[in-house]
Amino acid sequence: MSEPGDDIVLIGAYFLLFGTLTSAVGVSSKKIVSENFGRDLFAKGNAIEAFGNSLQAIGREKLYYKDKEEVELTIMFGAWTQAAGNITNTIATNLEIQGLEEEGHKLNAIGSVIQAIGAQVETTGALEGGTQLAKIEAYGNELIGLGALIDGIGNVALLNEKVNLGEQLLLFGSWVQVFGSILIIYSLRNRIREEEMKNHNEYRYGYYPNKTVEF
Repeated sequence: MSEPGDDIVLIGAYFLLFGTLTSAVGVSSKKIVSENFGRDLFAKGNAIEAFGNSLQAIGREKLYYKDKEEVELTIMFGAWTQAAGNITNTIATNLEIQGLEEEGHKLNAIGSVIQAIGAQVETTGALEGGTQLAKIEAYGNELIGLGALIDGIGNVALLNEKVNLGEQLLLFGSWVQVFGSILIIYSLRNRIREEEMKNHNEYRYGYYPNKTVEF
């Protein structure tokens, strides 16, 4: 049986994937459907990402109180920082929808940088885990941070009226984050599965600190 904190972290990761995918579809549909339709999806996607990151932060806090491992606090701080960046992006995109495009691009660039910083903090925390699965989780967070940074550069390009370049960067950055989210889910699912198997074997063989007795 997995720990409650692990379950919350995994659920948060699924929301993160759904949010990044919604945002990516939003950016992709700007030219296909309409500018504001795409922006609306992008804003909603970032709001979902913020919720997912918040769940992950809450889950990490629970894991910290259980095991007292500092790595959980590092990842928790990174997750809250990412959530703050996502909320900033949501507000910024709503400004763009209202016609305040310059203000929206500026705030979106700031939000993307905040998100990239949060993802890097989570990467640092995950690498402290030392396992192969922890490294995969770190790679996922690195991709999210890279994608967010590309988004930020895209918004700077839009501010400088390089529309085609800016839109291409936003499109690329948003899909990079989707792939990062997939890696995080893969890592977390397998880590939980390993822990469940370990707990099952300990129960089955009656593990005690100094001896093992098979029933």
